[in-house]
Amino acid sequence: MRGTGTWSCTITLRFQYDDKGKPLKSGKEVSFPTIYNPKDVELWLRRAQAAILTPRADPQDFHNKSREELKGLQAVMIPFSWNKVEVLVRDPEGADLSFVDLPGIIQHHLTDNEVVPFVKKLTERFIKNENTLIVVTVPMTDDFENQGAFDLATQADSEGLRTIGVGTKPDMLTPGNTSALDKWRDILEGTTSNLRHGYYCVKLPTDKEREEGHSKSELEKREKAFFSSTEPWKSLDNQSRLGMRNFVENTSRLLIGLIENNLPDIKKRVDTLLARDQRLLSRLPELFTADNPIAVILLRVAAFCKTFQGTIDGTRRKDFVHKNQSRYSTFKSEIKKTTPNLQCLAQSTSKLKPLDAIYVADVQETIRAHRTWEFPSYVPFEAAKEIILQHVEHWEDPLTRCFNDISQNTIDLLRTLVRDTEYFGRFAELVSFVEAVIGQEAVVLQAQVSEMLKKKFNMENGSPLLTENLDRFNQDRSTWLNQIYGVNRNPPPNYSDEHKLMADVHAYFQTASARFIDVVVLCIEEEWHKKLAARLEESLIEKIPPLSRDQLDLLLGEDPKVSRERNNLTRNITNLTKIKKRLLEYEAQSQAEAWGADLDPLN
Repeated sequence: MRGTGTWSCTITLRFQYDDKGKPLKSGKEVSFPTIYNPKDVELWLRRAQAAILTPRADPQDFHNKSREELKGLQAVMIPFSWNKVEVLVRDPEGADLSFVDLPGIIQHHLTDNEVVPFVKKLTERFIKNENTLIVVTVPMTDDFENQGAFDLATQADSEGLRTIGVGTKPDMLTPGNTSALDKWRDILEGTTSNLRHGYYCVKLPTDKEREEGHSKSELEKREKAFFSSTEPWKSLDNQSRLGMRNFVENTSRLLIGLIENNLPDIKKRVDTLLARDQRLLSRLPELFTADNPIAVILLRVAAFCKTFQGTIDGTRRKDFVHKNQSRYSTFKSEIKKTTPNLQCLAQSTSKLKPLDAIYVADVQETIRAHRTWEFPSYVPFEAAKEIILQHVEHWEDPLTRCFNDISQNTIDLLRTLVRDTEYFGRFAELVSFVEAVIGQEAVVLQAQVSEMLKKKFNMENGSPLLTENLDRFNQDRSTWLNQIYGVNRNPPPNYSDEHKLMADVHAYFQTASARFIDVVVLCIEEEWHKKLAARLEESLIEKIPPLSRDQLDLLLGEDPKVSRERNNLTRNITNLTKIKKRLLEYEAQSQAEAWGADLDPLN
C-alpha cells in the first residue's frame, strides 16, 4: 500500500487450515520481524515459507536460518500448504494493490500424486471470488495456449472480465525465435489476444541483479532500457503494455473498476459479516474484573456450597434426589431378590445352587448335617444360620454397585454445578482448582464410606443373627406358617421342625433385609452426602485465603478459549468496521466525482 514515512515490510504467518484444507476453529497468527531494508526481504520470505511448509516446527526456529540452511531443509518440507505467508509492504512510491501469489499449475509430481489435485484445488479456491482479478503469468518461451492456468481461469471467468495475461522473460527470446516474437507482438498489440483485458510483458530482475542490490528505480530503468532498445518491443505502437509500472497502474485501475461494479455486493457482505460477529461477541460473557478477588471467589464458594447442600436435602434441583431414590429402589429390589425361596413341598434337589428354591427335604438335610449330640426334638440354630447366610452373602455386590452409582451421581452433580457460570464456570482456572479440591475430598471420603458400608454388610453376614424387632419377626413367622396350616385352627396345629425352621428363616430375612436397606440408605446420605458437603465447604474456605493476589487473579482469569474467541471477534469487527468506513468514503467520493462530471457541461 502507498504509505507515508519510510519503506517497510511486515511478514505474518497465517495458520488457518489443517492438513486437509479444512478451516481451523481457532486460527493462529505468527509475526515475523518488520523489515526496513528491501534487500533483506527475499531471505526473510524464504524463512517464512520454510516455516509454513514445516508445520510441526516452531516458526521462531527459522529466524536465524541462512539461505544454505534453508536449502538443506527442503527434504523435510511439505510441497505446498493451505496456510499462507502474508506480506504487507508500505511504500511511499507504491500502489494500493493486494494480490495472492499462487503456486504454478503442474501436470505431474515425481513423488506425491496428491500434489497435482492439491495445487488445482488451492488455485480454484482463490480465483472463484468475483472481486478478484486473475493474473496468469507465462514465460514467453513457453506455449501459452497449452497453459493449465488459462483453463482454470476460463472456468472461473468464462467471459474474461477478470483475467489478465502477463508474459515474462522476454530476454530469453532471441532474434532467431521469429515465430514466437511475431506471436507475442500481435498478442501485445491486441490483434490476436484471447483476453478482454489483454496481455502485458515484464522483465523482472535476474538472480544476479537482485544479489547486486540495485534500487527499485535502478531496476525500473534497466527494464525500461531493455524494452526501448530491443526489437520487437521498441517498435510496438502500444508501449503501455510493457514494463512492471504500466502493469501495476493499469491493473490497479481495473481492480478499482471491478470493486465499483461489485460495491453493493461487497457492502452487503461486509454488513452481514459485521452483524454476525457483533452478535457472536454479544453472546460471550462480559469481560470480568475484580478489585477484591478473594471476596468474589469466597462468595461464589458460599453460593455453590449452599446449592449443593440444598440439592442433597431435596430443596433444590429435585431431579437429583429423584434419581437417587430411583437407584435406592433398584437396590431394594436387588436385595429382595435374594430372599430365600422356601417351598413347603417335600421335593428335594440333588445339589442346591445359589438362590435356588429350598424344599422341605433340603431343610431336613441341613438340620441333619448340623445335628450332633442334641436332644432328638432339638433343631440346631446353625441350620437356620446356614440357610440365612447363604442368601445374605449376595447383598455385597448390590451394595457396592449402589454406592458406586450414587457417588457417581454426586460427582456428576458437582461437576455440573462447578461449571455453571453462576458459580465458577466463567473461569477455567477456578474450575480446575475447585474440581481438584472436590477430587481430593471425594476420593478420601469414598474410601471411608465404602469401608463403613463394608462393616454394615459384615454385621449382617456373620454372628450374631439378631433382631430386637420381635413384633415384626413374630408377625412374619406366623404369616408364613398360616399360609401352610391355615388360620385360627383349633386345636393349634403341630408344626413340623422343618416348617418351623423355614418360618424362622423367612421372618428373620424379612426383618434383616429391611433393616439393611434402611441402614445403607441412611449411611450413604449421612456419611457420604452430608459429610461431603461439609468437607467441601471447609476445604475450599481453608485453601483459598492463603493464595497470593497473582494466584487469585489467575483463578478469575477468562477461559483461554473464550479469550481467543473474544480477541478474534474483536479484531474481525475492527477490521470490518474499517472496511465499511473505507467503502462508504469511496462510495461518497465516487458519487461526488460523478456529480462534478455532470456539472461540467453547465460551466
